[in-house]
Amino acid sequence: MYEQHHHNVRPTVQLPSFDDMLHMARHQPEELEKLRQHLCQQVIASAPPKGRAKLEGLQFRIDAQRRLSQSPIGACVRISRMMNAALQDLCDVFNDPHTKRGDDTAHTNNVIPLFKRQSQ
Repeated sequence: MYEQHHHNVRPTVQLPSFDDMLHMARHQPEELEKLRQHLCQQVIASAPPKGRAKLEGLQFRIDAQRRLSQSPIGACVRISRMMNAALQDLCDVFNDPHTKRGDDTAHTNNVIPLFKRQSQ
């Protein structure tokens, strides 16, 4: 299903064709779910050790949103909202490097604002 290369190169994943995955979704949803889980595990396992815990935590949150949803579209909407919130947080930090978010404190000496704020 995928090839593992050495020298810190991420694994190359060979996905089934769209038509094959559509067939799996309609007739073998449990197999498609196994494929999804396998691919997610592969990406996490191939990440540098330093970032693996964050990826595992993110995958846990995504899986929780999927379980809370009553439909695949509902899960998509929930996960999209989660991603948009994270993007907004990132934009806030870029635009105001002194912003504090929860336990995460922006490293003001390493963040350069993309745009200068105009005086109001």
